[in-house]
Amino acid sequence: MNIQRLVWATTTVLFGLLGLIGGASLGNYYVSSLPSDTSRFNGIHLVAPTMTVGMLIVGARIGSFIFDRFIHPGLRQVGKLSAADKVLGVTGALAGLVFALVVTSPLSSVEMLSSGQLILLKFCIMALCAAFGIALFGGMRNEILRVIPQLEKEEEVTTTGGGAKPKFLDTNIIIDGRLGDLCQTGFIEGPIYVPQFVLEEVQHIADSSDGLRRARGRRGLDVLNAMKELSSTQYVNGQPVIVPVVHVLNDISPAVQKIAAVDSKLVALAKEKFGCIITNDFNLNKVAELQGVEVLNLNELAQAIKPVVLPGEEMQVTIVKEGKEQTQGVGYLADGTMVVVGDGIEHVGETVIVVISTVYQTVAGKMIFAELKDKESKPTQKGSGDDLFDSPGNSNTTGRGRNSDDNSNRSGSGMRRKSRS
Repeated sequence: MNIQRLVWATTTVLFGLLGLIGGASLGNYYVSSLPSDTSRFNGIHLVAPTMTVGMLIVGARIGSFIFDRFIHPGLRQVGKLSAADKVLGVTGALAGLVFALVVTSPLSSVEMLSSGQLILLKFCIMALCAAFGIALFGGMRNEILRVIPQLEKEEEVTTTGGGAKPKFLDTNIIIDGRLGDLCQTGFIEGPIYVPQFVLEEVQHIADSSDGLRRARGRRGLDVLNAMKELSSTQYVNGQPVIVPVVHVLNDISPAVQKIAAVDSKLVALAKEKFGCIITNDFNLNKVAELQGVEVLNLNELAQAIKPVVLPGEEMQVTIVKEGKEQTQGVGYLADGTMVVVGDGIEHVGETVIVVISTVYQTVAGKMIFAELKDKESKPTQKGSGDDLFDSPGNSNTTGRGRNSDDNSNRSGSGMRRKSRS
C-alpha cells in the first residue's frame, strides 16, 4: 500500500474514533439530562446512537480534511529531503523528546497544577524540545556526515535517482541558447536544475542597460521557458511517470547561501547534491574540476562532434570571396572552418564540389585546402594560410599553404642560378 494512502486511512480512522467517542458521550449526557418522565416519548432511545453515528462521520471528514490540507503537503516536503536530512531530523526529534522527559519528570510533584494543565505543559515542552533537537542536528549536518560517512553515501544513491546525476545550469550556458535544442534531442539524462540565484542573475542580465547583454539575457529566459515545457518518462517503482525536464531549485542549504560569488555557490551546491554542472565557461570548468565536481562542457561537446574530413574526400562548399593568391577562392564550413579552394576565384558566389587535398590542424583550429573536382588538368597554385586573416572574427583556422613555400624556394633557386652565371 502507498504510504500516503496508509497515512490518510490512519488519520481518517483516528479522527472517526474520536468523533465516535465524543458522539457517544454527548448522546448519553443528553439522554441522562432529560427528565425521567420523558422516557415515555417515542424516539428518545435513538438520540444517543444517532449522535454517535453523526459524530463518527463528522470526525472522519475532519480527519480527511486535515490530511489533505496539512499532512499531505508535509509528506511531499519530507519526500524531497535527502536520506541524511531524514535521519538527522528523526534523531534530533528523538533526542529532544528524551530531554523533554527528563525536564518534565519533576513537574508531576507540583501540586499547584491540575492534571489537565500538567498534560498541556508537558506537551508544549516536548514539542519545543523536539523542534530544538531537529534544528540542532540540522545545523550540525556537515559535521555529522564527516563522522558517519555512510549517510552521505546513502544520500548520493537517493539523489542520483538510480544512476542519473542531477545537473545544474550556470548563467553562461543559459544565455548561450544552444542547450534548449540539445535537451529536445533527449541526449541529456536525468533532472536539470536551475538554482534560484542563477535565475536571478539571468534576470539581472535581462534588465541590463547594455543592449547586447539585455538581448542575451532575454534569450536565456526564453530558452528556459521553452525547456520547462519539455518532459521525459521516468520509472518509479516500475511504473512510467511523466516528469518535467527542468526544475527551478529554491531549496538551498544555508551553507551554500552564505557564499557570495555565484560560480562558487554553484560549485558548492553541485558538490553538496552529488551532481554535475553544465556550462561553457572555461574558468568555471577548471574550478569545478579542482574541487572534484563533474562538469559537462558544451564547447567540448561541440568540438567532439565536429565532422571529421580526410584528404581525398569530397565535400560541397560555397565560395564566398577571393583568396590571397590570384586563383584562390575561400569558403567556410558550418562550424567556421576555412576551406581554401584552388582555381576557385572564378566561382565566387557559387556552390561547388571540391576534393580535399590537405588538412592542417593547429592549436588555433583547422584549415582545409581543396581542389575543384571538375577542373581542367593543369597545375594549380595552392594558397597560403594568410587567407585566414581575410575573415574577421574567425579564430577557428590558421596555417600556411605548402605551395607558397615551394614557390619561394623555386624563386630563391632561380636567383642563385642567376648569381652563379
